[in-house]
Amino acid sequence: MEQTENQKPQTNKYYRRKLLMAYFTSTVCIALVLYLAGLFFMLLFNTQHISDMFRSNIKMTVTLNDSRSLAEIDQFRKMLDKSDYVRESKYISKDEAAKELTKELGEDFVEILGENPLYSQIEIKLTDQYSNIDSIKSIEKRLKENNKAVDEVYYPKDVWNNATTVITKVATIVLTLALILLMITIILIANSIRLQMSGDRFDIRTAKLIGASDWHISKPYLKRALIQSTIAAFLAVIGLTLTISFIEKIINGVFPISAFYPTLATMFVTGIAVTLAAAFISVRKYLNATEEDLYY
Repeated sequence: MEQTENQKPQTNKYYRRKLLMAYFTSTVCIALVLYLAGLFFMLLFNTQHISDMFRSNIKMTVTLNDSRSLAEIDQFRKMLDKSDYVRESKYISKDEAAKELTKELGEDFVEILGENPLYSQIEIKLTDQYSNIDSIKSIEKRLKENNKAVDEVYYPKDVWNNATTVITKVATIVLTLALILLMITIILIANSIRLQMSGDRFDIRTAKLIGASDWHISKPYLKRALIQSTIAAFLAVIGLTLTISFIEKIINGVFPISAFYPTLATMFVTGIAVTLAAAFISVRKYLNATEEDLYY
């Protein structure tokens, strides 16, 4: 008898620890699901904006023919600056280009080669209207055909072609991870509800005997689920806010503020709704379960 009484505190302690671990794990998973969902929606809603922003900051490089006079090159530069497709241009002489490359390489290649093989060049940033692959090809053709000062035109073709595709792929990966975590979270919520109801089985049985409704019995568990989802939503909001702030420090303007707050609000409401729905379904399921199904 004494041994049985000593075992009860140990059993209760083990049960509480197991319940706390299940509660903690499911809360973290809910937070991760909401965080990934928020990241997905930020990418989804801003795919075109991010793609346009990257494209508008990519440079087109026009190398200049050394056989042309400074007057011809200067005339070409003025023509470029007046063009409606040029947002910003920068002239780099062959000496400046050599200095930049020497700095990158860490050694004076001009001294090694005995001459400077680089060309003078103009770096161009295009206006948003012309930051698409069709316009760029047209500009490239026009520059090569109509300007004797132009030697060659370079631009990162793959970046322009694949910017939207890359963003879409990243968003798809994030969504897939979120869905996998969502399934795991629902299982964890159901498990924690089952543990709670297993521990309260005598109280539940007594409540049923005195005629308490299923809704009355469910309320404490739904209240805990509400608290759990609120905590998880706050964690997700904090995590997403820190992530967006970090990205903004690296790439300013990548996520417009107009899309940020609606995403946070959606995360918060969705987190509470999904958790309460999963908890409600689990509670109803276990209220109608047999003792063998619930406790073993």
